[in-house]
Amino acid sequence: MTKLLISLIFLFLYSATSIAKPLELTQEEKNYIKENPVVTVGLMPDFTPFSYYIEGKPIGFEHDLLDLISKKTGLKFERHIDKWMTIYNAFKNKEIDMIGSISYKKYREPFTVFTSAYYNIPIMVFVRDNFGQYNGLKSLTGKRVGVLKEVFYVKELEDLGTMNLVFYDSYAELAKGLVFGEIDALMQNLPNINYLIKKNLYDNITLASELILPNTKREDLRFGLQPENSLLVSIMQKTLASMSNREMEALSDKWIGSIKEYPGGHIDLSDSEKNYLNTHTIKYCINPSGLPFEALSEDGEHIGMSSDYYRLFEQMLSAKFELVKTNTWNESVEYIKQKKCDMLALGMETPERKEYLNFTSHYLDVPLVVATKVDVPFINQILDLEGENIGVIKGDAFVKILREKYPSLKIIEVDDIYDGLDQVKNGSLFAFVDTLASIGYEFQSKYFGELKIAGKISESLQLSIAVRKDDSILLGVLQKVVNNITNERHRTIFTKWIPIKYEQDVNYKIVWQIVLGILIFLSFIMYWNRKIAQANRLLKQAQKDIEEKNKELNRLALTDNLTALFNRRKLENLIQAEIDKASHAKQGFCLSILDIDHFKEVNDKYGHQRGDSVLVEFADVLKSSLRATDYVGRYGGEEFIIIFPESSIDDVRLIIEKVRLEISQYDFQGIEHKTASFGLTFSMQGDTIETVIKRADNALYEAKESGRNRVVVH
Repeated sequence: MTKLLISLIFLFLYSATSIAKPLELTQEEKNYIKENPVVTVGLMPDFTPFSYYIEGKPIGFEHDLLDLISKKTGLKFERHIDKWMTIYNAFKNKEIDMIGSISYKKYREPFTVFTSAYYNIPIMVFVRDNFGQYNGLKSLTGKRVGVLKEVFYVKELEDLGTMNLVFYDSYAELAKGLVFGEIDALMQNLPNINYLIKKNLYDNITLASELILPNTKREDLRFGLQPENSLLVSIMQKTLASMSNREMEALSDKWIGSIKEYPGGHIDLSDSEKNYLNTHTIKYCINPSGLPFEALSEDGEHIGMSSDYYRLFEQMLSAKFELVKTNTWNESVEYIKQKKCDMLALGMETPERKEYLNFTSHYLDVPLVVATKVDVPFINQILDLEGENIGVIKGDAFVKILREKYPSLKIIEVDDIYDGLDQVKNGSLFAFVDTLASIGYEFQSKYFGELKIAGKISESLQLSIAVRKDDSILLGVLQKVVNNITNERHRTIFTKWIPIKYEQDVNYKIVWQIVLGILIFLSFIMYWNRKIAQANRLLKQAQKDIEEKNKELNRLALTDNLTALFNRRKLENLIQAEIDKASHAKQGFCLSILDIDHFKEVNDKYGHQRGDSVLVEFADVLKSSLRATDYVGRYGGEEFIIIFPESSIDDVRLIIEKVRLEISQYDFQGIEHKTASFGLTFSMQGDTIETVIKRADNALYEAKESGRNRVVVH
C-alpha cells in the first residue's frame, strides 16, 4: 500500500507540469464573453501547416488552437479566411477583431496588441537549383527576391537596399514564381515551402540557408488584437498562458510533426489506430536475399528498398518496427502464416496468399525481363521462349501466373537469382525471368559481357504491403501510409536502388545481324538513358535537399520554440542516456535545476513580451558560460536544467558559481539586474529520471528558501 501511495505521489508530481493551469477570468471578463460571444478572426488559406485547406475544409494548428481556446472560454470564433494582405488590411481597418499568424514588429504597435507567441519557426532562403553557390545575403545582391506583401521583415530587407524585392499575394504564387524563373530566390518559413514543394512535386527549388537579419531571426506567430478591446486582449493572453506544455506539444506533434518528420501530407488516424501504434511493436519479415528490393547484409542488417520504406513508415507513423530474421523467402512466408511476424513491405497479391494475408493497394509496379547469353537474338514476346528451359525463382508469386497463362513454356524453378543467372551462364538454362530491378542490380557487379537483358515481357510485379489476415487495424493504417507517400518519395527510393544504366553495359556481338528496326530501338534506348541519367542527377539533388530540410525540422522538434535550447522531451532523453551510461561506468554525472529569481515580477511589471525577451537573453548567457560537453535546456517556464556528463560535484560547483555570477552581473535589456538560484545533485546507482530531478529540485527549493542567488547541493 505504501509503495502504491508513493507511486501515485510521483505520478502526480510528474504530471502536474503537463496539465493545464486554471484559467481565472475576472467577473468583468466573464460578462464580456457573455455579451460578446462571437470574435471575428482573420486567417490565411495557404499557411501550411497552421491554416490551410484539405478537400475544401479549413484545418491546421491555428484552427485547433482556436477550438481549444473556445472550449476554455466559451468564445466563438468566426473565421475570415483570405490572402494575407486582405486580412491584414481588414484588421488595420478594424473590420475584424483579431488576426492570426502575425509577428511582432514595433511599427505594428499603433494598431496591434500582440499576445505571446504560440509558435516560432525559422525563415529560410530558397533558390533555384541553377543559382550556384550561396554565401549569405551578399549572394542576393542585384537579384530578384520574392517575399509576401507586408511580411514582417520586409522593412529590414528594404533597409539593406541590395536586392530587388518582388512582392506576392500568396505563398503558392511566391513558390511558383521561383519555380518558373520570375525570381531568383524567395524568403519564407520552412514548413510552408516544404509543403508546397511536396504537394506540387517541384524539383528545382533548393534550400540555401536560414535567413538572419539584424532584428529578425525567426517568425514568431502570435494573435494580434485591436488595442481598444482591452478585455478581449486580457482574455486571450490569459487563455494562452493557461495552456499546459502537454496541450501545446500535442498541437505541435499533430501539425508540425507530421510535416517535419516525413515527406508527405497529414495522416488522419482514428483513436483506435493511434492506440494500436502506441501499444504495438510491429514485427516484419523480408526476403533475406532479394536485392535490390530487400536483403540481410553480411552483418545481419536490413538493406534494400524495403529498408528505406520501413524507415519512412516509422517516420510517418511514429511507430516502432522490429525485423524478424529468416534464412529464406519461403521461411518468411511460413513465419507470417505462423503469426511470428505481422507484415511484409513488398508482397505480390495472389489468390493463394489472400487466404492468410490482406493487401494494400499496390505502390510499386516493376516490369519482368528475360536474361540470356549475349549471342541470343532480341526476344519480342515471351512465347519466343517456347521449347527452351526458363528459370524462375522458387516461391515467387509470378511462377504460378506464368505457368497458368503460358502452359507451353518449360519453367524450371531455381533457388535464387544467382542460381538462375549462373545456370544461364553455363548453358543449363536458356533464359532466366525476374524483375528489371533484380537482374539490373546484379548486372552491375557480375555477368558483365556474358549475359544481357534480351527482352521485356508483358507481365509485371505489382507490389503491395501485405498484412496478416487477422490484423485489420494495421491494414487500415498502412493503407493510409500508401495513400500519402508522394511520387517524389517513391522515385527517390526507387532510383537509389535500381540501376537505370545497365543497357549501356550490354555487349551485343551480333549487332551486324540486327535489322534497321533494332538499330532504331537501340538508338531510342540510348536517348532514354541520357534522359534518365539527367533525371537521376536531379533526384539525387532533391533527396539531398530534403534530407537537409528534415535534419533542420528534426532539430526544431527537439528544441524549445522561444529560447532554441533543448526542450523538456529532449532533456529527459539526455538524462536517461546519462543514467544508462553511468550504470556501466565508474564516473557519474551531475544535474542542476535553476530558476530565475522573482521572474513573475518581470511579466507583471513589463509584460509577457519583455518576459520572453529576458528568457532568450538568459538562455544566451547559459550557452556562452558552459562547456561544450554540457547540455542545457528549458524545462518549463523560467526553469532550466543543465546536465554535466562525467563530471564531479566539486568541478561542477565551480562552473555553476561562475554561471551564477555571470547572470547576476548581466545587463538584461530594459529591466533591472536579475539573479538565479541553483539546485545541484550527483547521479546515484538506481537513479531514474524522476529521482535525479527530484533531488536537484529539492536543492533548488532550499536555495530559494535560504535567500536566492545561490547554489545548494543535495
